[in-house]
Amino acid sequence: MATKRSQLEHYRRSLLNRVTANASFVEYIENCLSREDEAAKYSFHKVMVHNWSGTEAQLFDTLSEYCNTAIIPVMFSSQSEITSFYTSSLGLILRLIKVDFMFPFQRNMFNVDILFNDKNSVDCFQNTVTIEDIVCGVVSRRFSEKCELDLSNFCNDPEFVDKKISFYKITLLSHFKILMLRMGRDTKSLILSENNLSQVPLDILNFFIKGDLTSINLSNNNIPSLQELFRISSKIEKLWLEGNPLCEDIDSIEYIKNIAIKFPRLSELDGIKVNQHGWSFPFFRNYLSTPDKKTKMVVEKFLALYFTYYDDKSNRKIDSFYDIAAALTMMSNFTEDEEQEIPQYGQCTRNILNPQKRRFTLYNQKIYRGRQAVVNQLANLPPCQHDPTSFTIDVTLHNNKSLFLIVDGVYREENHNSIKQPDYRYYQFRRSFVFKVEVVKSKYSYFITNEIFSVTWASKDVIKACFQNPIRNLNDLCLIYPDPDESEAVIKAFMHITHLKKSEAEARLRIESWDIRNALKVFMSHYQTNKISFDKFIEDDDFSDTSSLIDDDIDHID
Repeated sequence: MATKRSQLEHYRRSLLNRVTANASFVEYIENCLSREDEAAKYSFHKVMVHNWSGTEAQLFDTLSEYCNTAIIPVMFSSQSEITSFYTSSLGLILRLIKVDFMFPFQRNMFNVDILFNDKNSVDCFQNTVTIEDIVCGVVSRRFSEKCELDLSNFCNDPEFVDKKISFYKITLLSHFKILMLRMGRDTKSLILSENNLSQVPLDILNFFIKGDLTSINLSNNNIPSLQELFRISSKIEKLWLEGNPLCEDIDSIEYIKNIAIKFPRLSELDGIKVNQHGWSFPFFRNYLSTPDKKTKMVVEKFLALYFTYYDDKSNRKIDSFYDIAAALTMMSNFTEDEEQEIPQYGQCTRNILNPQKRRFTLYNQKIYRGRQAVVNQLANLPPCQHDPTSFTIDVTLHNNKSLFLIVDGVYREENHNSIKQPDYRYYQFRRSFVFKVEVVKSKYSYFITNEIFSVTWASKDVIKACFQNPIRNLNDLCLIYPDPDESEAVIKAFMHITHLKKSEAEARLRIESWDIRNALKVFMSHYQTNKISFDKFIEDDDFSDTSSLIDDDIDHID
């Protein structure tokens, strides 16, 4: 041990270049690498590059590729004609010696010098620690009890900044194989936002796809198109992509279709939950006044986005729809007893049944001014679900300056006071929106400046007519209003899998709204608990392998 340390001290601050680096020095470094002694762990060597004209990241990428080794630099500096950094990578030092210190693509210049063992880890970090120890500590602290690994803005982690470590790209984590294998085994949710990624980092994700990873956040990166969005794993259920160039100037339907193809089990996209009816709102047919094609496109996109975000109470993002000086007025016609039962409305609405009671006090004017006040008030309302098939739309004005939009429809809220489960309160609403239109470089932006929100109880007839029509789900295997040929084909497939008689197969499919996957799951549950009588099955069939057959078919469908 003393001999190793004496050798290390002997070479301390040795200047290596094309003249001084000899065979004995190369042999010493190779021995250090094989033994993994102090020179390989805790010593830091200063690399000085002359006349480098590129960026910091370009320098490290070029050296890393040329020398075929990962580089995590420390104390990067660029002064005059010399760019320098410290590294603990003896593999890099050895490679530079073997190529005669000739910088890649500039072989006529001997433009790299190395100050060997110039510092140790105590000099750099005030502690005897390796780069690997620091990286492992940073990653471990970003792992939560909920099995979520937050690697957002990883390269600018405060510890890296404090220790002047240039972790210049997140894909360097792929070189810490033991660490990543351990994290990949336990991680269920992975956050990779704000890392300037231009494509999905498969070299990192390969450590996670064999584990329990079901959620990944790639938001606020630089992924340019869906072509760079490689399929990560068929198990992904939640995905965030907002804030990437691929989300700009793309039709929302095409966006959803392409992502659904890559991630067939997706249940949440950009924080919006996928309900049993799917992502897409239906086409709005009930225009009280038929607008031109441009107006219809604007209105339909607004309604689809706004009410999807609005119904997602856990992650409501409607603030971007409102102007900074927006104003909101809410009105209702509930009785005083009803207002006590639903105080969220009684405290915030102007009641048209008793306008005198609320006329003079400033507080009871029920006008909310400013974007934050409007959004806060809407966020205080109970979670709800709208039925877009109930919407009627009236566009009274649309030009290059303004858009006036009136939306009538129905929504429901879960009644937590009811003994029945589930039970809902149904409301009929009218929301009158006034938009201002801003045009910047031929790009039109719409912001809500005024809104009147009126709400009342929905009648029994209205309740019967709403929340009945499913919306086409891009993930589910179900038919929407099937014609006879379509239903016949699904019935035959269901009969083939289950061996049920035609009448029983058709009845089960109708109950499940022609969703063959749900129908199979219900059938399997009933079959295993002996809830299906033998007269429902086709006679003289052997059911010894039915269970495995159904399981195989369900897995294939998924």
